[in-house]
Amino acid sequence: MKEKKKILIADDDDSIHQLLTEALRTEKYDIIHAYDGKETLQLAEEDLPDLIVLDIMMPLSDGRDICKQLKSNPETGHVKILVLSGKGEQHDRILGFQLGADDYIAKPASIQYITRKITNLLEKQG
Repeated sequence: MKEKKKILIADDDDSIHQLLTEALRTEKYDIIHAYDGKETLQLAEEDLPDLIVLDIMMPLSDGRDICKQLKSNPETGHVKILVLSGKGEQHDRILGFQLGADDYIAKPASIQYITRKITNLLEKQG
């Protein structure tokens, strides 16, 4: 049996967690939840997820800082990061990519679009 991929949802909005968990449940992923920046870093290092859905605006640490820290750490640098943020201006997206994000989606976005991006990133990983 194939091992399930782990996805860490890092967002301070509980409705995002509920929506993504419900949508991804059928895909047979293991879902991990973090609600602030500190918890995101801790869980990313402990559980080594395959992908992190990362919000930019979170308490205790900004998503940009988290992205930079994770990508510069040899233990977590391979983890795919999909930024899902209300900050959708072009300069926000460019900064996200400069910090190491693998993809960037501005909120609001359809759940079908988000889950397709997640699937694509995980398929690239092998």
